[in-house]
Amino acid sequence: MKLLIEQNDGYREPEIHIKCGLIDADLQHIIDEIQTLMFSLPVSKDGAVSKLSLEEIFYFESVDERTFVYSRTEVYACDYKLYEVEDKIGKCGFARISKSVVVNIRKIKLIKPQLNGRFEAILDNGERLIVNRHYVSALKQKFAGR
Repeated sequence: MKLLIEQNDGYREPEIHIKCGLIDADLQHIIDEIQTLMFSLPVSKDGAVSKLSLEEIFYFESVDERTFVYSRTEVYACDYKLYEVEDKIGKCGFARISKSVVVNIRKIKLIKPQLNGRFEAILDNGERLIVNRHYVSALKQKFAGR
């Protein structure tokens, strides 16, 4: 794999071009990382609307038909349904861990088993999320490949 960087003051914004034969797992990982850095999501808090980058998001949770976005210390509201969020960012390092939660796998510190067949995901900010047993194998695969 070659990396070519061309710097010129005439460019308004960075462009990334990928030329390849087949997209293998390593290249797909790079593409997913780039998409994560480029994508931002409109969120609101106390009536103010702002954009939050995917790198800042720890997880999404759906409660009473509303979607909330959790960062390290803040909670925001989001106009997307959880399935819409998952469709938009599923390849960007996020995984569903229960019917109502989609988590940023880059923010998971560790995953440990519980007595009832479920698992617990401990995030970098200390929060603990329950992983429903239905989603455990897919999460483990994404977590191991991050």
